[in-house]
Amino acid sequence: MNYRLALKTELAQLKTFLFEHGPNPWNHLPVDGVDHEFDLIAQDKASAFTAVDGEELVGFAIFYHPQALPEKYLQYSDSESAIYIAEVVVHKNYGGRGIGHKLLSLVIEHAPDLGASLLLVDRHEENLASAGMMRKANFVELSTYIDLARRDYGSRKTTVMAFTL
Repeated sequence: MNYRLALKTELAQLKTFLFEHGPNPWNHLPVDGVDHEFDLIAQDKASAFTAVDGEELVGFAIFYHPQALPEKYLQYSDSESAIYIAEVVVHKNYGGRGIGHKLLSLVIEHAPDLGASLLLVDRHEENLASAGMMRKANFVELSTYIDLARRDYGSRKTTVMAFTL
C-alpha cells in the first residue's frame, strides 16, 4: 500500500470515489458541500492523502488547513491553530485493514508542517466503525450535540473529537 498527498489532477477521481464508497446512513455528503471541499483543495486551503494499492485508489482523507477551519469548530480550538479532517473514506472492499487509521496518522504527522497543534474531526454519534478508527488514532471526544441539519438517521447527533499535538 502506498500513501501520498493527492495531486490536483486527481480531484475528479477522488470525488467520484467519495460518492461511490462514502455514502452510508452515517455520512452527510451534499453535493455542494463536497464541491466546496474539493474547491478548497484546488485553492491550497485543504489537502488530501491517498491510499493506493498498485494502481487502484483504495482510500483518502481530506483535511482543511488551519486558515480554512470552519467557523463552527472555532469553539473547540481555544485559539490554537487547528486542522479539520473533513473526510476519511475507504474502498468498500478494503475496510478493516487499518487504511483509515493510517490516513488519520498521516494527517497528524503533517499537521506541524501547517503550523497546527490541534486536529478536529466529527462523526455521527452512532457510527461505531468511525469511532473505533478515531479512538485507535488517539482522538478524544469533546462534545456530542443534536445535528438535525446534517443527520437524518439514528440519534441524529454529531460527536466532535480532537487530537492535540
